[in-house]
Amino acid sequence: MTDVQTDVRNGARTGVRADTGTDTRPGSRTGTDNRAEVKGLRAELLERVHAIGPVLADGVAEGERTRRLPEASVRAVDESQVSRVWTPEAYGGLEADVATLSEVTKALSHYCPSTSWVVNNINGSNLLATRFPSGTQDEVFGDNPGAKLASVFAAFGDAEPVEGGCLLTGRWPYSTGILHDDWVILGAKEPVPEGEPPKTVSVLVPVAELEVEDTWHTVGMRATGSQTAVAERHFVPAHRILPVEEQLGRGNTTDVSLPPLLRTPAVAAMAVICASVVVGAGQAALACVVEGAPGRGIAPTTYRTRPESQTFVSSLGRTALSVDAAEMHVARAADVLDEAAAAAVALPESELLRIRGDVGQSVDLVTKALDDLLWAHGAGSFAESCPLQQYWRDANTAARHAMLNVHVGHELYGGSFFGLDCIVPSL
Repeated sequence: MTDVQTDVRNGARTGVRADTGTDTRPGSRTGTDNRAEVKGLRAELLERVHAIGPVLADGVAEGERTRRLPEASVRAVDESQVSRVWTPEAYGGLEADVATLSEVTKALSHYCPSTSWVVNNINGSNLLATRFPSGTQDEVFGDNPGAKLASVFAAFGDAEPVEGGCLLTGRWPYSTGILHDDWVILGAKEPVPEGEPPKTVSVLVPVAELEVEDTWHTVGMRATGSQTAVAERHFVPAHRILPVEEQLGRGNTTDVSLPPLLRTPAVAAMAVICASVVVGAGQAALACVVEGAPGRGIAPTTYRTRPESQTFVSSLGRTALSVDAAEMHVARAADVLDEAAAAAVALPESELLRIRGDVGQSVDLVTKALDDLLWAHGAGSFAESCPLQQYWRDANTAARHAMLNVHVGHELYGGSFFGLDCIVPSL
């Protein structure tokens, strides 16, 4: 096999055959014969999304009112298996790549961005569950291939070591999907002697054993039901406790005994999928404006339809290119992650920093494009019956997630050119 050793920033795929671009290492699932399989699965999943789309769209009003996904939407997600995209094949999952889940979440956002955000979080959390020992994974997925997980990695709790495990106490807000999930991964601090650095662990707990407080009162992403998980000296056995550096680390990226998905840097992959949800909302809003334009004039002008106005079409073209650019940033990041995972090579930190720049830039482009689209569509955009106002609220809410912070993303990427110390511990 001929290895190309140039930097991935220049388009090279280290560890991939130069003639075909396919990986031939043990454990690879992305060879030439399998590319059709990957494309086939991606197309099938998109068909499933569009099949359940009307159910999700019909549930938007209820989700806004109740601040949680309607049961019909949850059933549709379960039956379509879009929450299993990042569940291992060994447990009945689809074990697809980053690009596939990116396409799925973008499509889901057209029907209901909140559903897309919940599905994104389930898949990311399910992937992180594979970092626990095999016996723990059996406990989660063995009798329930459709198991759904939530996760909150901010160390909002304390893990007091006791014989056989720990006693978990804390409150974890923003637990997306917890109203519908089976398990949750929570960050907690272990006690350390004074003067020593903090020690953080991830603990895995059945949702049924926790209290869930109703704290999710927002203007956007209302139906995600991202409530607060609460534990009070709850016992967690040792096999469900993992040091956070193992949970979020990249030590498995070159392990050829694992399939590519499980070699993928999970934090970077999750950031790409979070951004994909926002990009999908931007694409949906653009389609809404284009569809409605021929039937709407521009008051108080003499234009009977919006496409008659050169100002409108020029502005729309510029805005559409911004949405396209946002999608290209996400696609570039997904491709880099998938190709490195297929080749079982570790991405350099500079590339991971660029990925954070990509996702921040993508959501920044979308939120600005949404402002332009609402100007283009007019005051009617803010009618409760108009989906544009919901795309605007949901995308702007999601874009403020810590993983997607555009200012942090710009600083990370800019600092990579000068070898500056990374300001984000987990990339």
